[in-house]
Amino acid sequence: MQESDGRLARSARTRIAIVDALRALNQEGDLRPTAPRIAERAGVSLRTIWQHFEDFEALLLEAGQRDFELVMQHVTPIDEGLPLKERIRLLVEQRVATYADLAPVWRAARLHEPFSAELRRSRDRLVRASRMHLQRLFAGELDALSISVRRVTLDALHAATNFPAWDAMRAELGLSDAQAAATMRHVVERLLLP
Repeated sequence: MQESDGRLARSARTRIAIVDALRALNQEGDLRPTAPRIAERAGVSLRTIWQHFEDFEALLLEAGQRDFELVMQHVTPIDEGLPLKERIRLLVEQRVATYADLAPVWRAARLHEPFSAELRRSRDRLVRASRMHLQRLFAGELDALSISVRRVTLDALHAATNFPAWDAMRAELGLSDAQAAATMRHVVERLLLP
């Protein structure tokens, strides 16, 4: 029994090392690392990767699940009874911290999405979670709007606070984290403040 437990533990550590290697390469700017580069970084053979993962899609799936767990670590409950400006400030702080930590990983995922059903499912799950978070956090303000305006406002809130918007502010506009956060906060305030 102990021998079997030891093998399972080693197998789990190897899987984690492979996923960590993939994400480390992404963090360093290698957005489309090959299996041989991942194996070298993880300190395992190429064959070991394919013993642990059926294909690259399976590796991306596990990496996506880990990314979702990391995102959830950044999302702490925000008291919905706080004043609107305080809720907005806390939301933007959470999003910016998440995006700063995961930007290279998400840029890599965006390159692979057209070819990976699993990555598209992971993205869709994050989008649903983000929208539900926005709906709960700003329920009072959204419920005060007509149904058609509520939907458009929620869409606009999502568009203003999602990763592609933040990434565009950072990469295309050259804004610092602080400037991008101020811009995001400004847009959300304009959407929600009377």
